Amino acid sequence: MTSIPLGAPIWADSLTSALEDDTRYYEQLFGWVSADAGEEMGHYTTFGVADGSPAPGRPVMGIMPCPPGMSPSRTWNLQFKVESCDDAAERAAALGAALVEEPQDVSDMLRFAMLTDPNGASFGLVQALDPETGFGVYGEPNSVSWAEYHHDGVPAEAMRFYEELLGWQVVTPPWEAEDNPRPYAALSPAGGGPEFGGCHAAEGFELNLPPQWSVMVAVEDADETCERSAELGGAVAAQPMDVPGLRVAGVAAPGGTTVGIMSQRPWT
Repeated sequence: MTSIPLGAPIWADSLTSALEDDTRYYEQLFGWVSADAGEEMGHYTTFGVADGSPAPGRPVMGIMPCPPGMSPSRTWNLQFKVESCDDAAERAAALGAALVEEPQDVSDMLRFAMLTDPNGASFGLVQALDPETGFGVYGEPNSVSWAEYHHDGVPAEAMRFYEELLGWQVVTPPWEAEDNPRPYAALSPAGGGPEFGGCHAAEGFELNLPPQWSVMVAVEDADETCERSAELGGAVAAQPMDVPGLRVAGVAAPGGTTVGIMSQRPWT
């Protein structure tokens, strides 16, 4: 089990119109195992990295069939850990967020709420009622390793809402050019610890997309993973490209939900 600090990403999941196809796709693309919680829990399916422990191993993310009247997820829904879901949701609304789903309990595991931030990007708040709630692995191969936000504006300004709500440390990395008017914003929890994500100024095709969080899964080879995505009935949502130190891309499951992938870029 990972030790997840307050304010950091705690879980990611998505709604799908193709549960069987997407389950098979994720298992084959990332080597995950899955566990269906059954009809009583709406067939919520948890994926994990197999390590000899009971299914689904160390939890990575979850999917569930899209309820009637709702649309499948365009991207994975990212959620952040808070001490009190109700208090954090109230605070978020006061800071300009819109409440999409009121705080509610999921059995005795967690209490969560879904919102959109002042820029319109979706995110969730999770209060862990069970200490085992959340990512069982983060930052390892074939697991969620980064959370990236794009915004057509100054990244640090877009992150001010989260800074006030969750206490994040928002800093400009040393590799940024001093004359860049919209420098990258690196994100880490209030109490310190490793960076878990960042925000960049939208460019290219992103200018046609609304501001949003992108969940990133670490893979050995982003180009090869894109090829396998197509072979497995998915698609390539964003062609591989180089960013500082990384090769990144986007793949889409058969149901259409997109997730980012990232691999270390070899030195040449």
